[in-house]
Amino acid sequence: MSNLLKLTRSYDEVGNIRTFVFETGGLEWQAGQYQYYILPKIEGEDGEKGRFFTISSAPSEHEIHISTRVTDSKFKQALNNLQPGDTIERKDIEGDFTWEDESDKRVVLVAAGIGSTPYRSMLLERHATGKPLSATLLYYSRDNDIAFRNELDGLVEQHPELIASYIIGQSVTADSIMQNAPEYKNQTVYISGPEPMVDSIGEDLKASGVDLKQDWFPGYDESSF
Repeated sequence: MSNLLKLTRSYDEVGNIRTFVFETGGLEWQAGQYQYYILPKIEGEDGEKGRFFTISSAPSEHEIHISTRVTDSKFKQALNNLQPGDTIERKDIEGDFTWEDESDKRVVLVAAGIGSTPYRSMLLERHATGKPLSATLLYYSRDNDIAFRNELDGLVEQHPELIASYIIGQSVTADSIMQNAPEYKNQTVYISGPEPMVDSIGEDLKASGVDLKQDWFPGYDESSF
C-alpha cells in the first residue's frame, strides 16, 4: 500500500472551502478519522509542509476527500495548485472521533464551520450502510457559506430521525448547544471545530456531566473557522 495519494479532481464547495479528491491507494479508514498529509516540495520549515485533515468522505465512497478553507498559507496554496495526477504524502490513519453505535440512540453533532467534515463522513457512511441517523446536527457558521448543505439537507429528507439546524453568525457556546439540543444531557455530544473553542466548550459541557467526544482542528480560531 502506497503512502502517496494521487489527486483525481478538486472542486469548490462554497466560499473559500474547496474539496480535493484523491485515490485511496488501498487505504481503509473509519468515518470521522484523520490523517497527516505532507507536500515535501514546499520550501521552508518542516511544519509548513504538512497538515492534519479529517477525511470528509465516507469509506463507502472509495475515495479520500480533503475539504478545507483555502487560505494564503504555503501549504494551502500548494494544495490548491495540485493538478490531477499529482500526489500528496500521507501518514497513518488516526483518531477515535467515530460514531459506531448501530442502535437508534440519539446523539448531538456540533460543528463549528469547517468542523463539519467528520459529520459528512459519518452521516453518509451510516446512510450507505443502512444504519439509523438518529442525530441532532448543530452547524454553526460565521456566514451563509455552509459546506455540504445540499447533501445534508438531502439526508434530512430521507431520514426523519435526523435534524439539522444551521446557526448563522452566532458564537458556539455551551449555553447555545444546551438551548438548541435540550436533551443533550441524555445523549453523547460530539463537538468538532477550532482547538481553543473545542477545549473551552468541552470543559463547560463536561462540568454538566455530558458524555462528550471532541475533535480539534488546529490552525483555526473563532474568526476563521
